[in-house]
Amino acid sequence: MATEPELETQADQVLAYLRRHPQFLWDQEDLLLTLTLPHVGRGSASSLLERQAQVLREENLRLQQRISALLGAAQQNAALGLHLSDLATELLQTPDCTTTVNTVITRLREGFQVEEMALIARAPVAGLPQFLPLEQADFQEILNGLPLLRAATGLTLSPALRSTLFGAAGAGLASFALIPLAGQHLRGGILLGSQHPDRYAEDAGADLLDQIARLVTAALDRCLAPC
Repeated sequence: MATEPELETQADQVLAYLRRHPQFLWDQEDLLLTLTLPHVGRGSASSLLERQAQVLREENLRLQQRISALLGAAQQNAALGLHLSDLATELLQTPDCTTTVNTVITRLREGFQVEEMALIARAPVAGLPQFLPLEQADFQEILNGLPLLRAATGLTLSPALRSTLFGAAGAGLASFALIPLAGQHLRGGILLGSQHPDRYAEDAGADLLDQIARLVTAALDRCLAPC
């Protein structure tokens, strides 16, 4: 009498043989008459043919879901690219710094669906009261030791700093990201906040934020440059 390990080995050998010879059962009519798969769950297929059809349907559904996800991602990327192009076009036409900052704020809210944002700087910016000057310690808390060169996601802020930057809305925010503004005439950034924990999660791509940073930094450098 075969032991349990021997039975498992024999079953593996049968499976391997059938995979190598997928047409084997085609001519085995007597065997097909006795092969059934009763009540296997997920349906209740009662024959090999029905079970195979069920597996194929499930695989087809998985493929359709993957295709839909890829198409959705492509459409989302195309939309973000269009918003980025619109931002660049508008920034080229802004006549002064105040208009530049207002354009950025509007575009981030309407085009990129930013829920909350705070404009921060290492020192007061003449003519731009929207930028909140922060102490070095607060900047270090935001950057967590990172240089002000690349966009950062997955930031952690203390309740006190959330309140300082976002007011009453800060208590309800669950994820944060930073668009760095490290130009010739301004060192600061735009801090983004969301109520959704995954919106600016640590593994979220920061490439788009880096592109926005380059556009905004160039626009502010142009309008802040001394005449």
